[in-house]
Amino acid sequence: MKKIIGIIPALAIMLLLAGCATVSKEDCLLTDWFEIGRMDGMQGTPRTVFQKRAKPCLEHGVIADRQAYYQGHAEGLQYYCTEQKGFELGRKGLPYKSVCPLRVEKDFRAGYQDGMQLYCSEENGYELGRQGRAYRYVCPPEFEPGFRIGYRKGKELYEYESKIVSLQRRLKKIERKINKKEEELYSNNLNDEQRTKIRSDLKSLDLEYRDVSRELKYLGKTKPIAQIY
Repeated sequence: MKKIIGIIPALAIMLLLAGCATVSKEDCLLTDWFEIGRMDGMQGTPRTVFQKRAKPCLEHGVIADRQAYYQGHAEGLQYYCTEQKGFELGRKGLPYKSVCPLRVEKDFRAGYQDGMQLYCSEENGYELGRQGRAYRYVCPPEFEPGFRIGYRKGKELYEYESKIVSLQRRLKKIERKINKKEEELYSNNLNDEQRTKIRSDLKSLDLEYRDVSRELKYLGKTKPIAQIY
């Protein structure tokens, strides 16, 4: 394994891994493709991303070293494809991308299953929904029912609070409009027709304000119960 990387090659590797459009021809010529592959492998990134990594260099007429990348990727997978890494991935509720070789995948999947069992709890489902995040279709069928129940409860509370915030903002916006119209009403440069129009606008704004206030009051009585696990 290549352990020593110069400052310039290291910068080139960082740019390519980040998918930066600012990669120069010199960066491509100095890039250590073995190291890029190794870093991708250590992160469990499929080696199919090689094309994406190589594209900026191809635009400079530099052909990436596919063989070196694949060799580095295989070495990186030795670090990634362990039972412990599988457990950590499952515990976070992240999908497995089937990158591990068959000879070590069994242990990885065993750890992943154990981690996924901990992740797919009603409590974690609730927290995911509570944050307004999209539902994750990662839980095995035997673990999903509780996770889904928790998610629905959390999402219900999230949507309720979002609605409250939206109505409060709407009230403040109406208040600003009312204040502005009242200032216009007492201006000395208006004729009767203009004053009549402003009074009509104020009446409409007042009705809208009352409607929003009533809705807020009603919602205050129907707040979902926050869950404590």
